[in-house]
Amino acid sequence: MTKKLFMKMTICLLLLMLLYSFSVQASIKVAVASNFKTTLIEIAALYEIETGQKILISSASTGILYHQIQQGAPFDLFLSADLKRAKLTEDSNKGVSGSRFTYAQGRIAFWAPKHADFVNADTLQKFKGRIAIANPKLAPYGLATEQTLNNLNLLQQFSYVQGANISQTYQFIDSGNVKAGFVAYSLLLEHQGRNFFLIPTSYHQPILQQGVLLTGSKKSLEVYNFMDYLTSTTIQRLIRSKGYLTIKYVN
Repeated sequence: MTKKLFMKMTICLLLLMLLYSFSVQASIKVAVASNFKTTLIEIAALYEIETGQKILISSASTGILYHQIQQGAPFDLFLSADLKRAKLTEDSNKGVSGSRFTYAQGRIAFWAPKHADFVNADTLQKFKGRIAIANPKLAPYGLATEQTLNNLNLLQQFSYVQGANISQTYQFIDSGNVKAGFVAYSLLLEHQGRNFFLIPTSYHQPILQQGVLLTGSKKSLEVYNFMDYLTSTTIQRLIRSKGYLTIKYVN
């Protein structure tokens, strides 16, 4: 190898290292509720193409993410699946006051994939046995399920298997371990699920999915730009196609 070639390779390597370092430093770390993870991955890919900004995604139930943030987890943005934890974060010293915003409204569905007949409200009323739901104490979709069953006087009709989040609840049913249960409508669309009854939003309190900028972030300008992107007309249209109501219809 000639000295000249060696120098060129060294310079290229240094440039690649510099670009990689810049990319890592510029990344926005987002803690997102598990139901919205797949949609956010798609949005993040579009955002990176348009701006060059990377979005690093960590996902779990809203309750678990909230506790991680309160313990000092180094995220820049919290995308909660409910209003409650977003507001609690904003009101604590972990969230920036005035930064809270709604990016979607979730919907739930009663899903019985192996049911022989068309699944509707009557199917739910007559169903007996064990169903899967997300933990109401950790997952807003589980709380909405509990409110729905309570409003329909069905809460005592079933025995329950609880998922730590709505994605795990989906897996319980999809694997066949549980015959039916309540899952996010967005997950059914994502996996082309069939045999479900879409629960009317009047059966439970609105699942307002809200985000908030975290005070520990060193990239507040970049985060605000991404928040604007989430609420843009183009991205709201994409979110609606994934099974959510969007802010145009919420506010």
